[in-house]
Amino acid sequence: MNSLDAFEKRLRNETTTVEKEIEAYNQRLEALNKRLEGLKRAAQLFESDEPAISELLQAGTANGGVISRVMPTLSVAKTQAASAGPKLSNAQRRRQPSVRTRSKTPVRPATRTSGQNGGLTRLEMIAAVLKRHPRRTVRELLALLDREYRWKTTESAVTGHLYTRRDKFVHTAPDRATNRPVTWSAK
Repeated sequence: MNSLDAFEKRLRNETTTVEKEIEAYNQRLEALNKRLEGLKRAAQLFESDEPAISELLQAGTANGGVISRVMPTLSVAKTQAASAGPKLSNAQRRRQPSVRTRSKTPVRPATRTSGQNGGLTRLEMIAAVLKRHPRRTVRELLALLDREYRWKTTESAVTGHLYTRRDKFVHTAPDRATNRPVTWSAK
């Protein structure tokens, strides 16, 4: 009978260990799901205008962490992203444009994510326009982007791309005496 008691005790210990492991994996899964939702929200914010990007940066620094330029990806996250997404919260539903307004607006041929699908990225569009039309002001560049790619954007969004990618774009100094603004060209 003593060996049966020892076996029963060992079974209880193993059961407790397995239950603790399951609980730890469930907590890790919850943390990964929250991170996935945050990354999806970040991707949505990058698709929108400057206020949304500033909201993203404020949210990243409010958590005490720093948003890195390179986000590590896991194969688990890729498979979860490929499967059906989580249900949208009320705030996310309010931010999404309705189907009616989306169908009335013209189709945009190029967005930030279209580079992954073989289309042009925003940086490629700006670089192509500046190669064809060098030494343009930001306002002239906006008009050319709208005319050539039907990309209606803001001055701050384009200026942000130009100043952050010094390896692709170069600008002239403004001449305040003749009231000549900064002009941009592709390298």
